[in-house]
Amino acid sequence: MEKFVPKSARGAEVKYFAVSAHKDDVEMLALDGIFKCRDTGGFAAAILTDGGQCPRSAEYAAVSDEDMALLRAAEQKRAAEAGRYEELYLFEKSSAEVKRQAKEGGDAVLGLAEIFRAHPRLEALYLHNPFDRHPTHVAAFETAIKAVNLLKDDEKPRKIYGCEVWRDLDWLADCDKVAMDVSGSDALAAELMDCFVSQNAVKRYDVASAARRKANATFYQSHEGDEATAIVYGVDMTCLAYGVPVGKFVKEKIENFRRDLHGNFAD
Repeated sequence: MEKFVPKSARGAEVKYFAVSAHKDDVEMLALDGIFKCRDTGGFAAAILTDGGQCPRSAEYAAVSDEDMALLRAAEQKRAAEAGRYEELYLFEKSSAEVKRQAKEGGDAVLGLAEIFRAHPRLEALYLHNPFDRHPTHVAAFETAIKAVNLLKDDEKPRKIYGCEVWRDLDWLADCDKVAMDVSGSDALAAELMDCFVSQNAVKRYDVASAARRKANATFYQSHEGDEATAIVYGVDMTCLAYGVPVGKFVKEKIENFRRDLHGNFAD
């Protein structure tokens, strides 16, 4: 694992933290925390995979997996500089290894737990969520939750949010949906996503993530004008740090959605 401290870091106490599967996920799922800390400092992140086996555009077709991992690490470090992160941890695991550790444990779980202990009682921990379509995202979520559950209660984050990347969360019942207002973050978000040149060359994550935030804001309320111009949706997963099984949590959210949906129909 590499610990990188950006030159732009403010030296503030870390109070907001994100764990993601891939380099460029943090900048989508944890924009709320990055935006909150941009001027005052206090945000840090950990990335679990090396990204070397990612899809390539023609421009990068001849780049080896090893060189692609290095290229993506450099992109992630540029984003950390742009976002003024306090710390960036690069675990450089393969997707297969992250999936294994999600089930069996390992050094990534223990490493995250040590990082969390160094920053006890975070105001917010941003993670992938169990409804995500991407298997490595779900594995990264499980790995982080395993780490949190190694902590003492007085070390655990105050809030844990599962945020959207490879599946929107607008389908959640309103009682389960956490709407994070990131109005005014457009320039910062664009600066962050522009760092990931190799990924935007394959898919326009920069454009799509900005469009999703705008769509979330517009479709947030059906009978009111827009109060926010950009919203990131999350689900509160803090209970998973206190003994609630993931399966039970998932079933509860789906059942709440079912009730919400069926409430529109007399039969």
